[in-house]
Amino acid sequence: MRNRTLITLVAVAVVALAVIVVAGCGTSTVQSQAQAQIASAKAALASASTAGVQVPASEQKNLSDAETALKKDSVQALILAVTARANIQNDVQDAFNNAKSTYDTAVGAANTTISKAPAGTNLTQAKQSLANANARSKSAKTIADWYNPTDGPIYWANLAAAQATAAALAQAGAQASAQELQRVQQGATQMLSQMNQYLVSKGANPADYKVGISKISTDATWATGVATPVVSAPGSQSIAFLFHYENGAWALKAAPSWTKGQFGAPADMLP
Repeated sequence: MRNRTLITLVAVAVVALAVIVVAGCGTSTVQSQAQAQIASAKAALASASTAGVQVPASEQKNLSDAETALKKDSVQALILAVTARANIQNDVQDAFNNAKSTYDTAVGAANTTISKAPAGTNLTQAKQSLANANARSKSAKTIADWYNPTDGPIYWANLAAAQATAAALAQAGAQASAQELQRVQQGATQMLSQMNQYLVSKGANPADYKVGISKISTDATWATGVATPVVSAPGSQSIAFLFHYENGAWALKAAPSWTKGQFGAPADMLP
């Protein structure tokens, strides 16, 4: 993310220099420059709206203040307009940078899961989803395109990771008993679903997390999962899940944390 303050100061410095240069040309010249910068800032705001980027009210106020100042102080209007345009452009750049970073993290998680899958794992679906993610990323034009919940590049990348995890678990359980294999296969769907539901219940967006099953016990009756923020932010942290297979289904026993051996879990089930 670029330094907004630095960019704004540079923009203001350029404005100040321009004012000095044209000072001898009269107020009308400065006023025309201010009008041009106001029009440019408005165009940037319209482009941000088209791209699906929300510009803070405080930054939009710089633009309205520039229009108000134009009637009394052309120099101040010019400075406000250039500042508004720079901040709006920064907002757009930051929003797309964050979307691309979220996508890259999700793709990285999917590729890691695929690369670590046991030999013989059927990864056809996961690889197709990755291909879909790549195609959607190339055609994404707006923030809504990136975060489309059913057909966006981030959606497809996260789906690829989930599919690779499910396929790897199925392959790992191929030599297990029929009962154990059923538990593993159920876990791939049930546990991922419960982790996503938990995130939603806490007001979080599952698309903002890399969700996966960490480990399944030897007898396939205990499992651990983790949800890790795809974009690191102050105060963000991973969420640990503990599951137990009981009454024919996987039950969430603990989240967001627990202690070793809690609920009778095997010693190798660690948060």
